[in-house]
Amino acid sequence: MAVTSRRHQRDTKTFEELTFQEQAKAMNMTSLQFRKQLIAHLRRAEQEGRSPDSVIRARLGLLERIVSDFAPNSSDT
Repeated sequence: MAVTSRRHQRDTKTFEELTFQEQAKAMNMTSLQFRKQLIAHLRRAEQEGRSPDSVIRARLGLLERIVSDFAPNSSDT
């Protein structure tokens, strides 16, 4: 079996090959999965006596670092 960059055999396109609308839908699905993961992560944090606020701040920091690469600079406005 040939090695491909595609995750599943049924996949027919890479993310780059998707239309804008298909990419948006895929990103929305990823966001929903992240939400489920965050809920589970917060539950686990509570079980382990960790601060939910610090967990949220850490995840927000991650998202901010990802988005900041593409956000317009404040000096551009």
